[in-house]
Amino acid sequence: MRLLLLFLSLFSSTILANVELYERGRAYYYGNGVEQDYSKAFSAFSHAAKVGHLEAQIALGLMYIEGKGVQQNDNKGVDILKKSADQNNAKAQYYLGSMYYLGIGVKRDLKIAHQWIKKAANQGYADAQHNLALMYEQGNGVKKNAILASKWHLESAKSGNDDEQYRLAKAYL
Repeated sequence: MRLLLLFLSLFSSTILANVELYERGRAYYYGNGVEQDYSKAFSAFSHAAKVGHLEAQIALGLMYIEGKGVQQNDNKGVDILKKSADQNNAKAQYYLGSMYYLGIGVKRDLKIAHQWIKKAANQGYADAQHNLALMYEQGNGVKKNAILASKWHLESAKSGNDDEQYRLAKAYL
């Protein structure tokens, strides 16, 4: 029993340390309570990402893509996003799909973009639902489909996407 309690204590301490590193990274990134410092944010996100903090992995990947606190490296940023996306993180799946859609760090591929964005949309990620609706509406990477476009516009509005809620409200006026 003591061994179990010791294990749980160490395990929870590790999780809290990872969350603390991530939150420290956010504080430095946005300048919340500290002077904004992308290099310090990058360092904190790097440490948290190494031990598997998914949000830190996303932040780190985006910092590489944006070149904030580190030399810009789209390929490395996409690789980091993919690690998080492969762990079924909807936000990472959405960003990875967006990289394929835009051709950032990877060859532009609308079919792969659709696959990743759809995975995120199916998990209820509002921005992914919005972009998936637009892909069906415009026929980008998929065959145009007004029914699926409408479905995903509505799902995005239900998930809290402001643009979709406004669009839906206008439709009722």
